[in-house]
Amino acid sequence: GRFKLTAYCACSKCCGKWAGGGTASGVMPTPGRTVAMAGVPFGTKLKINGHVYTVEDRGTAYGHVDIFFGSHAEASSFGMKYADVYQVN
Repeated sequence: GRFKLTAYCACSKCCGKWAGGGTASGVMPTPGRTVAMAGVPFGTKLKINGHVYTVEDRGTAYGHVDIFFGSHAEASSFGMKYADVYQVN
């Protein structure tokens, strides 16, 4: 379905007291792999714009996917978008 997409990085602006740490699933977030989304199990694979990501973090409601980026500049540049999101596993 159609989901809201936002972006975050490991900085204190994006993650507050959890800045620089691991995800809610216990792994270190990786650009191009990690997304945050509530309501689905950790490890769920999501296809977004032809790229497959893994749900490894929490913090956003179902229907909203937060994509991890390697820097705050990249996350800010991404902004907010809408896209079709498909579960692939």
